[in-house]
Amino acid sequence: MATEEEKKRNLARINAMIIYGLEKGLWDLLGESALATSATVGEGMLEVMEKTMGLEIAGEEPQDILTEIGRIFIDEIGIATHFDITHAGDEVDFKVKNCVLLRTEEDLIKSGIQPFMCPYLNIAAAAMRRRLDVKTRVSKIDVDVDGRECTLSFDMV
Repeated sequence: MATEEEKKRNLARINAMIIYGLEKGLWDLLGESALATSATVGEGMLEVMEKTMGLEIAGEEPQDILTEIGRIFIDEIGIATHFDITHAGDEVDFKVKNCVLLRTEEDLIKSGIQPFMCPYLNIAAAAMRRRLDVKTRVSKIDVDVDGRECTLSFDMV
């Protein structure tokens, strides 16, 4: 019988498989148009974070919202070890270090698919859309597997 630690690792593997399968399936069906689904997916993930993890958007400053999302991902979920966040004007840039989804992203890239379901990117963009009543556009998803870091950006338009 598997230990609790083995069960946690297996659950993480299943979740990574689900994410890979969904991204690949959407990409195979829609091509680059699949990138447009990230806004809707981000809204759904934001809703879950608000209901189950106490994230509050209303009345909060944009930088505080972004910082809190990063804190939840590191301290509560353990999806990464560090987030560097820069919010300047209409651009939000961040670096995510040691994300548990890096191998999944690497597999997607090897399959010719641009990763687009980054939870932090999609949730942060959804939070800014709702809080500031703006549209957002993902402008960068760079995955550095060897450096164990992703560089991500979105613009508020």
